[in-house]
Amino acid sequence: MNIVNYIRGSLAARICFWVVTCVVILFIGALGILFHYSRLAVKEEAMEKASQTLEGTLLNVENTFHEVEVAANNMKWLVEQHIDTPDSMYTFSRKIIENNPDIFGCSIAFEPYYYAEKGQYFSIYSENVTDSIATTQEGSDEYEYYYMDWYLIPKLLDKPYWVEPFRDEDVNGTKTADYVASFSQPIRNRADETVGIFSVDVSLTWFSKNILSAKPFPHSYSVLVGRGGTFLVHPDSTKLFYETVFTQTLERPFAELTALGKSMLAGESGFKVISQEGEDYYVFYRPFTHTGWSVAIVCPESDIFEPYNRLKKTLLTITILGICLLLFFCVFIIRYNLRPLKQLGISAEKMAEGDFHVAINDSKRRDEIGQLQHSFSRMQRSLNEYISKIQDSTKTLTEQNEELIKAHELSKEDDRMKTAVINNMTDKMAHPVDLIADESDIIRRDYKNLSEEEMTRHVDLMLENTEIVTSLLNQILEASDASGVSSSTGASDTTTLSNEETAAP
Repeated sequence: MNIVNYIRGSLAARICFWVVTCVVILFIGALGILFHYSRLAVKEEAMEKASQTLEGTLLNVENTFHEVEVAANNMKWLVEQHIDTPDSMYTFSRKIIENNPDIFGCSIAFEPYYYAEKGQYFSIYSENVTDSIATTQEGSDEYEYYYMDWYLIPKLLDKPYWVEPFRDEDVNGTKTADYVASFSQPIRNRADETVGIFSVDVSLTWFSKNILSAKPFPHSYSVLVGRGGTFLVHPDSTKLFYETVFTQTLERPFAELTALGKSMLAGESGFKVISQEGEDYYVFYRPFTHTGWSVAIVCPESDIFEPYNRLKKTLLTITILGICLLLFFCVFIIRYNLRPLKQLGISAEKMAEGDFHVAINDSKRRDEIGQLQHSFSRMQRSLNEYISKIQDSTKTLTEQNEELIKAHELSKEDDRMKTAVINNMTDKMAHPVDLIADESDIIRRDYKNLSEEEMTRHVDLMLENTEIVTSLLNQILEASDASGVSSSTGASDTTTLSNEETAAP
């Protein structure tokens, strides 16, 4: 069945359609407003959560940096106070590691031949190896430490400096297993001359654990970018020290990533949205004040709006179920309440076909439908009474018409008889009238020549025929009077019938 035709042909269907349509429009409007503000609230909450996570990670790492710097400053002061006793450097190098578990290694290196008795190379290096501390003197023709960044940069800058993470060589020239970040600062003698570098190392593994653990959302991840944009910490280890934040821009233009990289290298804070592989990512970034590095948390939009999407699915499911239930109850209730109208429609069709005694159920309802049922029932009773009166009047009229027809037939018969009588009388009157005329003509023509006896005979003949004519005329008048009475009776009956027809409803 065509749904449009069904709705057009059913009052209940039309009411249900408009009720559900209005409710759906109201629901869509309300849900649209709710979803809009819910999305804003969820976004704001997610961004606050990511910012707090980033701030907490940054604060934790910078506190560690600060502790390392304070420990290094204190130990450097001791080194400078004992600058004339080179062998004490072994103790200082070990002591700082023992007292600070966050420090992976410590180098106390001096300028070539600063201690003549120690030769060209004198650099004491201690490192934390599992549960023990190993101390060696580094420096050789294969490892000229005073050309390394951790030594050369703070010497040239003449100030403390955090060196970018690197993997150093041991005394035999072999690369160490772990990357380290070094906090290096000049060592000065009593003449305030730079005579060496005091350097402490922090393991990049420690950095990675702290930074990668910053996951405000299930699929988010953190990265650490050096001063030149190199990835120092990244969940994809293949990118470490080999790729920068700008590497992807070399293959194709990526304006969003370029702007992000420039902002991070400039030491700025904030967040940016970048699109990659069909999904948006929110990137929150902050710089380290001590090192100039920048840490960022990358959060997929699907993670940020996951509570919103879950809420949206739940509300849409509830809304669809609610609309289905509303439709069901609308159909049930409206059909139930409009059932009397349908029954009245069926009764009206039967009455239109001539069945005026069709049963109409009475109702105790007091609403418009109940009033319509009562009115329809009263109309049926009034119509039946009116039809009964019409039937009675029709029966009376039929009987009177039959009597009128009979009277009319009798009148026609009387007219035929009267006509026959008049014709008969007329025929009988013709001969006497002719005789009277002949006698009158004789008297008029020969009255002077006629004798008294002849005159008397002619006059008597005229009188005799006159009596015959008079007798015939009287008979005609009597027949006319009888016909007039019959006609008056028939007219009276007709008048009475006409009055009854007029009086009939």
